[in-house]
Amino acid sequence: MGTAEQTAAVPPTDELSGLIAEVLGVPAAALTEDSGPGVHESWTSLKHVEVVVVLEEHYGVALSSREIKSLTSIAAVRKLLAAKGADS
Repeated sequence: MGTAEQTAAVPPTDELSGLIAEVLGVPAAALTEDSGPGVHESWTSLKHVEVVVVLEEHYGVALSSREIKSLTSIAAVRKLLAAKGADS
């Protein structure tokens, strides 16, 4: 198993994953960097909207509809927040 595969399988345990887990109503350990809408059963379209609202409020960012559609995983959320200068 390569490093990328190992990383994806390890549950994220930072603030970002904790926020997302709280919105989804699941333990952070149930999530991986690959978790996202359509991938994780708890991450429904409604929960995706809730995740976006929490991210915007918590990190003080505004997300465009294009950016919201690009949030396909926790890793994608992390990358977008980094591009916006938000510390995740």
